[in-house]
Amino acid sequence: MNKVMNKVSVLIFLAALSLFTVQASAQGKYGKDSVECTRNLSFYNDYVKQGNLNEAAPLWREALRYCPPGVSQKLYVDGQSIMKFLIEKNKGNATLKNSLIDSLIMMYDLRTQYFPKYALGAQTNKVIDIVNLKSDDSYVFDALQKNMNTFGSSTEPRILVIAMQKASELYGKKTIDAEKVMSLYSQISPIVENQIKANHPDAAQAKKDIDNLFAVSGVASCENIVALFEPKFKATPEDKELVSGIVKLLNDGSCFQEPLFLSAVESLYKMDPTYQSAYYLYKLYSIKDDHENAVKMLQQAIDSDQSTAKEDAEYSYLLASYYLGKLDNSAKAVAAAKQAMELDPSYTGKVYMLLGSVWASVRCGGNEVEQRAKWWVAVDYFMKAKNADSSLTEEADRFISTYRQYFPLQEEAFMYDIVDGASFTVSCGGMRESTTVRTRK
Repeated sequence: MNKVMNKVSVLIFLAALSLFTVQASAQGKYGKDSVECTRNLSFYNDYVKQGNLNEAAPLWREALRYCPPGVSQKLYVDGQSIMKFLIEKNKGNATLKNSLIDSLIMMYDLRTQYFPKYALGAQTNKVIDIVNLKSDDSYVFDALQKNMNTFGSSTEPRILVIAMQKASELYGKKTIDAEKVMSLYSQISPIVENQIKANHPDAAQAKKDIDNLFAVSGVASCENIVALFEPKFKATPEDKELVSGIVKLLNDGSCFQEPLFLSAVESLYKMDPTYQSAYYLYKLYSIKDDHENAVKMLQQAIDSDQSTAKEDAEYSYLLASYYLGKLDNSAKAVAAAKQAMELDPSYTGKVYMLLGSVWASVRCGGNEVEQRAKWWVAVDYFMKAKNADSSLTEEADRFISTYRQYFPLQEEAFMYDIVDGASFTVSCGGMRESTTVRTRK
């Protein structure tokens, strides 16, 4: 009997909510039943302040019944708390619980309707509750997608992560196909990347989580991407949104050897010669050892007004590594590395490691000491690297241990009136550094 009455109560409550949403208030803030409205608002609020949501619930319902729509945002916020309390209280009654969840969702929608200024927060919390309370996977996934479609670049990063997580889960259950997962990833990626540029505090970690979820989903194989998107690319090679998505997927999947990647990147660059498309072309040319074009495209990406200082730092560091590893051009490697450090101080440790490698690899002329002096400078930079970035300590110590073995012998230095602890200027390969003399005994 109690179960029947509970169900009837919920149905009556839902009917009251529906009536409530269409009532018009033409008689002041508290409506034509202002006495009942204010009385129930006051009474239920007293119980809420005491934390007694059980006693607050019936009085809150009366306030909802007598007060006009939009009387107070607090009415809906308290309604959310009361519904959650009742959901937990009735978790053993599946039918009643589901009805209460629907009422909770309606609270968020009413709050959004009458207080649109707070729509993002209300709808974000609504989706979080749907994820936690609804067992229907399709319903949950649709709610996540609707939130992203509604708020676009303003979508909370945690919603983007949950959406990717749910997509991966549904793909594992064979509820959605690989194309749906890749389409979602292509939608999410630019949103979170723009949030990183806007310095959203949660965006960087969200991107890592999203990329990891996509990587382990089993969808992101080069074979899958090519099979799904090559026919689409051939059909509409001038569809900028499609081509951008293909390039992003192939790049993230490290599918650089795929002919589709080359075709898509070249097509994208023709349609939209941005710094991103220039960067993708650099990747292609570097794989082909087309050094001239690789350097040209990467420098173009750095010089673009569209790229951020952080991106320019990343590209400058890549350029330095390219000059050192592929072109054996120490002077240009040093210049690009120092530019990366100036643009983004977080690259300091990495730059010092690279500069250490530059000095370790440079050819130096002169006597026995002058030829070996470069190792002093190299070790100096490896010491600086680990002091700037503790995560580099193990690698830096390994290089320090190796290159100390090449320091000149004490008797060799003595022959040239050079002693330990003295200042020494090293000039090699167009570079010049001051360092301290250290010898092997």
